Amino acid sequence: MEQRIERTVEKYKMLEGTRKLGIAVSGGKDSTTLLHVMKKIADKKGIEIFGINIDLGIDQGKSYSSKSTEIAVKNFEMLNVNYRIVNIAKEYGFTIDEAKENIHRPVCSTCGLSKRYVMNWIALEEGIDTIATGHNVNDNAQFISMGYLTGDVENLSRLRNVAPAENGLVKKIKPLFLTYEKETLTYALIKRIPFIIDSCPNTFRVGGRTQDAVRRNLEEMEDKIPGYMLNLVENFERKIRPALEEKYLKKEEVSKCKICGMPTSKGRDICSFCAIRIKMKKIKSVT
Repeated sequence: MEQRIERTVEKYKMLEGTRKLGIAVSGGKDSTTLLHVMKKIADKKGIEIFGINIDLGIDQGKSYSSKSTEIAVKNFEMLNVNYRIVNIAKEYGFTIDEAKENIHRPVCSTCGLSKRYVMNWIALEEGIDTIATGHNVNDNAQFISMGYLTGDVENLSRLRNVAPAENGLVKKIKPLFLTYEKETLTYALIKRIPFIIDSCPNTFRVGGRTQDAVRRNLEEMEDKIPGYMLNLVENFERKIRPALEEKYLKKEEVSKCKICGMPTSKGRDICSFCAIRIKMKKIKSVT
């Protein structure tokens, strides 16, 4: 598996131009496996690894985020990797649990937006060239299938496993996009890598019944036709996404957020993350 991931990294030139690689580690099996595998690959290339963990304040009686952060730190220290923990309650004044109760948008949308914002901010502050995340074959197959189902060609055209640095955003890569979820689990168990077993308490909310059914059906098809999800993802990356990108991926002009200075959509004075903080009454709006 290590060799296959390394071939994926080489084939898609994921580390081209990278001197300092940030690994986003949530504490789950995928991100901890990613950290251990990419550390080996980066060491061969003389690339510095830097760990990133975000304590999102997801509790719901399970201390989910604090446990996840403890596991992430344990892995960073096992590998002697420099790292940074960002507690969004301390840094930005709210938790995802609080946002879920006070903002009228899906909790996972708020969570994803917050993670992307914080990761990019850390990368800029720490001099990180590239950020790697632990999205696997199952994740990609689900997203592709949902895109086909809903006809969301614009989002499908943006499903890049190597997203270049542009518009003030750091380059992002998904080295595990051709690796199955069951493989990362097996690897983590065999290598005795610490990871949190619990699922996020909000997982059942992600996309509701439709996405849950799509993912289960994909896994059933994989059982009946071994390689089904891998072929779906690989063919999408090689043949379909480039055609969608050419037709539907728009070169967006961006503005700078008047509050934090981070990129935001052209015509918007305030980025989406700062808009959340305003709604949570943690900062004041600008005129």
